Amino acid sequence: MLPVLPVVSPVLRRGYWLNRGPSGVAIMSSGEAGRQPSHTECGIMNNNDTLLALAHPLIALLLAAMFYGAWRYAHRQPQFLYFAAGFACYASGVCMQILLWPPWLLANIALTGVAFASAIFCFARGLTALEDRRLPWLPAVLVLAAMLVIRMASAHDEALFRLRVATTHIAAALVFLLALWQVRHMARGTALERLLFWCVAACSLSLFPRAMLATQPADRYGYEHSLYWEVTQTSFYFFGIGVAFLMLGLTSVRTIASLSQASRRDPLTGMNNRSGLGEFLAARLPLCGSYGLIMVDVDHFKRINDRYGHPVGDAVLKRLAAVMEQGIRTGDAVGRFGGEEFMVVLPEASEDETKRVAERLRAAAAAQDFSDIAPELQCTVSLGVGSFEPAVSFEQAYAAVDERLARAKRLGRNRVVGKEPGWAVRRSSGA
Repeated sequence: MLPVLPVVSPVLRRGYWLNRGPSGVAIMSSGEAGRQPSHTECGIMNNNDTLLALAHPLIALLLAAMFYGAWRYAHRQPQFLYFAAGFACYASGVCMQILLWPPWLLANIALTGVAFASAIFCFARGLTALEDRRLPWLPAVLVLAAMLVIRMASAHDEALFRLRVATTHIAAALVFLLALWQVRHMARGTALERLLFWCVAACSLSLFPRAMLATQPADRYGYEHSLYWEVTQTSFYFFGIGVAFLMLGLTSVRTIASLSQASRRDPLTGMNNRSGLGEFLAARLPLCGSYGLIMVDVDHFKRINDRYGHPVGDAVLKRLAAVMEQGIRTGDAVGRFGGEEFMVVLPEASEDETKRVAERLRAAAAAQDFSDIAPELQCTVSLGVGSFEPAVSFEQAYAAVDERLARAKRLGRNRVVGKEPGWAVRRSSGA
């Protein structure tokens, strides 16, 4: 039968058994084999001390539940699930040590080792998942496997208990540092990203001196009121809870920014939508001496949808969106205004410059080869353009270029129509 578990927990008192050999290792007589020592014999904590000690894993379980809830109700972001699993594994390992379950030495060392190794891996993987990076699994697994081997190899010699503690700390530090290397760009990111990065870095580096504290001689080492245990408790509450809330805060900020960005983007083409163009106009127009406006409409787009189907129509819109984004000037904005219509805003553009950009866009669309989307597919665009003073409101400017766009269609499509009555740039013979 496996021996009953000696001291393995930072919160348990040493001196489990009254009968010890010269080396301090518990000795069981043949008559005692199969009998577990009583709590009095083991010197186990009283109920109040046990409840106080269980506050540590209880907080970890609450954090696990918080991260699981965040994962379930916040678009199932993987870093939340990894952190939930990490805190749950950590809490289970500490509980097994505090409650002495299972009560057999090898089983307890093995199970707590697996729990702590799983927690370390999940925390590291969660950090890399936050930045859509991968944790190099081979070196991480090798480090954790070495930790488990050392823990099991030292199980029969209680004098090596401190080696097990130190090995666990060092393995955690190495895996965390490996994860930090994968997300090192965060050290140059936003203030919240930098704070999270350096907080995790400080937590990881603090594990090395804690490992050294765990190897101090017996007369200088004890868990109940030792420097080691005080540091362990303080660092858990400071780093564990701090990192948890920093990660939640950073993810919340990014989610809000992503939703805000999505509200300004057209989901099909990825370019600005009407709201995004409105924000651009509101920010730039007060600073401009003049601005150009171009309305673009895809010619006979309904025919394309009717003949080839809406998926082909969507592909045409995405291709034309890319053409227009490549054809505008630096500092201009282009967006899908609705249906098959696009709008281009050109700060500080004169009438002639606006016309030149519009003609460039028209020619680029006419020159596109759409045969990879559908055989024999051809597509052109019509454009209405104008340049306006800041005193002219956007609504007035939009009405003017929309009327010119309608005139371009009446004149035969695939052309640019500007301010002057009858002015039009017709397609070239090679278009």
